[in-house]
Amino acid sequence: MDGPNGASRMDRDRERTLVDRARSDAAAFGELYDFYLPRIYGFVYRRVQERSVAEDLTAATFQRALETLRHREFRNDAFGGWLYRVAANAVVDHVRRGSRLTHLDGTDGSSGDAFAAALDRDELRGALERIAPAHRQVLALRFYDDLDPDEASAVLGCSRATFAVRLHRAIAALRGAMAQEATDAA
Repeated sequence: MDGPNGASRMDRDRERTLVDRARSDAAAFGELYDFYLPRIYGFVYRRVQERSVAEDLTAATFQRALETLRHREFRNDAFGGWLYRVAANAVVDHVRRGSRLTHLDGTDGSSGDAFAAALDRDELRGALERIAPAHRQVLALRFYDDLDPDEASAVLGCSRATFAVRLHRAIAALRGAMAQEATDAA
């Protein structure tokens, strides 16, 4: 998922320059596309868990991005964050059409600690189920999808300060739920 030169995030100045050029330069849009494609596809795939649907929703996301850049004035300073918001809306629209959304799942462990990791995942999964969906969403954006605060706040349509408050509350709620899970397991 790393971009050019191993960077996991595109330099903001480089991104702004490419966005400005992409209005009339296919190569500039191609560079944005190449950088963000694996990140947006992964973001969508983790939510729908179906390859063909993830491919369709990712393609629709980039089609909307190209149309917006070419036919409208793009006003958001963070193209990457805006792109995640478009992808999140595409997933929501997909779910509203009657498809189901897959919840967060852990990955299989391959070491001798696989059993302990499975117990930890089960405890975390149980705690995540106890907290409000809004808290789960904030935690998933920040820690599962590894979005920076600017990108995550763009997805949620809120300010960076509001996102920070939501994240703080979500972490506190998860801590409380984890403590309850530990108490229930004892």
